[in-house]
Amino acid sequence: MREYTKKQIKELESNEYTLKVTSKKMYFTAKFKKDFWISYQAGNAPRKIISDFGYDVSMFPQKRIDSLVQRIKHQAMSGEGFKEGEDHSKRVAIKKIQLQEDLSPQSLKQIQHELLYLRQEVEFLKKITKINNSK
Repeated sequence: MREYTKKQIKELESNEYTLKVTSKKMYFTAKFKKDFWISYQAGNAPRKIISDFGYDVSMFPQKRIDSLVQRIKHQAMSGEGFKEGEDHSKRVAIKKIQLQEDLSPQSLKQIQHELLYLRQEVEFLKKITKINNSK
């Protein structure tokens, strides 16, 4: 990963959309993320958006831009809104299902039904993906 020089840090910090800059990381304001997402949804390319928001695009390698898009997309889809700086929320661990020795016939039947439904759903998604890929 490329580090920012002191001159680049000063330049980045002068932008209203910058929350904080270190030699290795850059943190954006929630306003930047919201405005970026709106512009991205309107069909603008990430490099153009960054440039339109007053940044020198040459300071952003493609990997950093791709990562930025993914983080903003994740926050947009989370339903919790955009957060200042980094998103420190942890992934919620999936609770392990405690199987009891004597499952009731009703709960076992419900699990079997859900399994069949999920298998059908997976097959349906595979077909949709295959159709989209063949276009």
